[in-house]
Amino acid sequence: MIMSIERRNEAYIMGLFYGDGTTYKTKKGAYQVWIDQSNKNKDILEYVAIPKLRLMNGKLLFYQFIDRRHRLKKWRLALYSKTFFDRLRKVKQDPLGYLKTLNDDEVRYFIAGLFDAEGTKTDRLVIYNRNLELLQEIGRRLSNFDIHSKIYKFGSIYGLQIHRKNSVKIFLEIIPSYRLTASSPG
Repeated sequence: MIMSIERRNEAYIMGLFYGDGTTYKTKKGAYQVWIDQSNKNKDILEYVAIPKLRLMNGKLLFYQFIDRRHRLKKWRLALYSKTFFDRLRKVKQDPLGYLKTLNDDEVRYFIAGLFDAEGTKTDRLVIYNRNLELLQEIGRRLSNFDIHSKIYKFGSIYGLQIHRKNSVKIFLEIIPSYRLTASSPG
C-alpha cells in the first residue's frame, strides 16, 4: 500500500511539473526544478504539491515574486534535487514512455497533475498541451474508464476535450484533481 501511495504522489507531481515545470542546472552545479503559478492557483502548490514533494526529500523553497515579463505577482515552488531533476527531464523527453509505466490507478494521478497545470473547466473539461501523441495516449487511457474525449487544435496547441455529460461526470469522480475539487476557477 505504501508503494502505491508513493507511486500515486510521483505520478501527480510528474503530471503537474510536466505541464508547468522548469528544470535548470545552475553555474555552480546545483540542480533546480521549479513551477510558477498565479495567485489564483497558489493553493495547488501550497496544499497539494508541497506535501507530496516533502515526501520526496528535497530542499523546497516557496515564495512570491514579480514576473517581469508579464508584470504579475506569481508564486514559485522550487526544489533542489538532482534525482528529481533527472527524473523530470526523462519524463519531459519521453512522456509516452513514462505514461506506459503507469497502471490505470497511477495514470489517474498523472492526469490530475497535468489537469491542475494545463486544464480548464467550463461546460466541458480541456487539457491543453503541444504534445499531440501524449494527449492521444491520455485519451486512450481515459477510454479505459468509459470517458469519451476528442482532440482539437488551437493554433500550435492541442486540447483534449471531454464534453459528454456522462464522461465529464466520470472524470470528476475518478481524477483526483485539486482544481476540480476546490472552488478555484479555471
